[in-house]
Order: sequence, then structure tokens, then C-alpha cells
Amino acid sequence: MEPSQTRAQFITLTTDFGLQDAYVASLKGVIFSLAPEVRIIDISHAIPPQGIVEGGFTLACAFPHFPPGTIHILVVDPGVGSTRPLLLARTENHYFLAPDNGALGLVFETEPPRELFRITAARYFRPRVSATFQGRDILAPVAAQLARGTAASCFGDPVTEFVPSPLPAPTRLSDGRLRLEVITADRFGNLVLNLREPKYRELTGGSATQRFALEIGGRSLLRLLETYAQGSEGEPFALFNSSGYLEVAVRGGSAAAALRCAAGSAATLTLS
Repeated sequence: MEPSQTRAQFITLTTDFGLQDAYVASLKGVIFSLAPEVRIIDISHAIPPQGIVEGGFTLACAFPHFPPGTIHILVVDPGVGSTRPLLLARTENHYFLAPDNGALGLVFETEPPRELFRITAARYFRPRVSATFQGRDILAPVAAQLARGTAASCFGDPVTEFVPSPLPAPTRLSDGRLRLEVITADRFGNLVLNLREPKYRELTGGSATQRFALEIGGRSLLRLLETYAQGSEGEPFALFNSSGYLEVAVRGGSAAAALRCAAGSAATLTLS
């Protein structure tokens, strides 16, 4: 008898598939065929194609708000069909299935894996596995069986290492400034940077009088605000967003357009 665990009620999907093709529906069809009682939640299917960082960031922002035991599938997989592994991770409160390409790196920064498995148990896969759609033929059926109570250890061999996120950490420059990078621009044009509020508080020692100067897109932003309403109309400003990341916004406009910045754009932060 195989080991079992509590059944899961929710499976989430985060992909770069878009909605015009059959990819998302195919994933859901496989899951419902094996676990018709489960509820599938779409986090996003609008991740930019091959957007490993954006996919990991989106899931990292969303998963903490789901009930314990939720299973999360993340498919942003430019290396599909290659030798890169597929991973199943059990953290304190959640399960994650994704290619081992760095997409889960941001997730693991906030909730490290307690168990990590390389998915190898072919008896849980679909009978025919396409080399170009392993999300449908491997991750979806494994997630469904996991939701039905099959223990995570049944799906493969334990591993201890995973590919870290390709998003660089904030870097201290020779002049003491921090080099930051834009993770993504959301649909409002807000630019999200790779500095989280706990790290910022650590760097400043919690000082309310700390000098703040963020250089981005040829502009220098000298104030760190707390709300969007505090910003001047049409002027870029910085704040920490609801997920705890440093963000540049424009009240009534788009920071991405105003500053001509996008994912990967550089910024520097002066703290003194």
C-alpha cells in the first residue's frame, strides 16, 4: 500500500500559455479526469512567454493567500523536452510542481522546501508523454493524484538542490549604492523592483530619517511614500507594494511608460 496524505481542495495554475489556445483547457481536463472534486484556480496565464522570473514572482506573490495544503502548478518552461528535471516540493503549508529552471526560486525565498522530489514515477504520467507538453502529461496528472491523497514521496526521488532564481539579488556597488533590477511591470505600469521591505529595513536599521534616493529611467526619486494617494499627479514615486516589494508608480499614469523601463531595467538606490 502506498503512503497517503490529506486530500487537497485546491490546485492553482500559473503559466505563460495565454488563453487563445487549448493549452490551459488541456491542463484542466487532465486534472478533472483524475480528480473531479478538486477546485482549480487560475492565478495567471498572462506570464510573458519564457518569463521564468515573472512567473516565479507572480506565484510568490499569490500563494501565501491560499489555504494550507493547496497545490500550485507553475509552467513557464523554455527548456521543455530537455534533460532539466521536473520538481515536486512540499513546504510548510503548500505543494509546488514546476520545471527545475529557477522559477520556484522566489517562492522558496519566503517558504523553503521541507521535501523536494525529482518527478520520475512514470506510472502517474499520462500513457503517452509529449516531449513538448510535459505540463499536461506529467505535472497535471501528478498534481491530480497528489490532490487525491497520494504522498509526495511516491512521485520520485528526493533531491536537495534546485536551480535558484535567475533574478539577481540587490548588489552593493563600490560607491555604496545598491544596484536593483525591475522584476516586472504590472498592468497599471507600476515597476516592481527586486528589493523587499524587510531587506530595506535591515539596511536602514529602521531609521525614519534615512536618506532615500532611487535613480531609475533617468529620474531621481527622493521620497519613499506609503500610499498611491500621496503621490503627485503624473509624477513617479516609490513605495512598498502590498506584496512587500519596492515599486515605482505614477499616480494617474504608467511608470513604465513615463520612465521607459521594463523587466530587466536597472535602478540604483542611495541610502545614507
